[in-house]
Amino acid sequence: MCNAATVSVPELISLLEKIPSYNEYRSCDDAAGKEREYRRALGLLLKDCGDYLLNIAEKKSQILNGDMQAMIDGLVDRISVIFRRLDRDGMVCLVGDHDTTIAELEDLDVRLILLVEETMELVHNLEADVPAASWFQSEATRLSRDLATFSEMTEERNYLLGLGWESEFAMK
Repeated sequence: MCNAATVSVPELISLLEKIPSYNEYRSCDDAAGKEREYRRALGLLLKDCGDYLLNIAEKKSQILNGDMQAMIDGLVDRISVIFRRLDRDGMVCLVGDHDTTIAELEDLDVRLILLVEETMELVHNLEADVPAASWFQSEATRLSRDLATFSEMTEERNYLLGLGWESEFAMK
């Protein structure tokens, strides 16, 4: 999909095409399918980032010190938290006033797309040949912050779609 964790124009277009039309979320069945496609597309791009980081950690383990390895592990852990949030079970339905909720979801989507782009760029800045210590001091910190923000926004989307953490315990 991604070469060296950079986002390509076709991938970005594919992700943009999968952004749901929330006006069609009036039915829970329609919403579930569309939401699943979008979440998978986001997850695939993040998976590429995690795979790239793990690949560097594996191939350059003799170059990376313990702190660098720990930073990569922490970044991959943040990505896995996002995966769990993207994979939240439950019935998808808009909460509250639909127009307000749709506007909030659309705003979150714009911010998520921008974060995906930045995440891919930051990951790509860690060169596979020579991992630079400076990357771990600046970009890794920014990437960690971006992933935390991404995770929070994913949870906010979950809430707006009726998929708060309590949805995991709903009767099926």
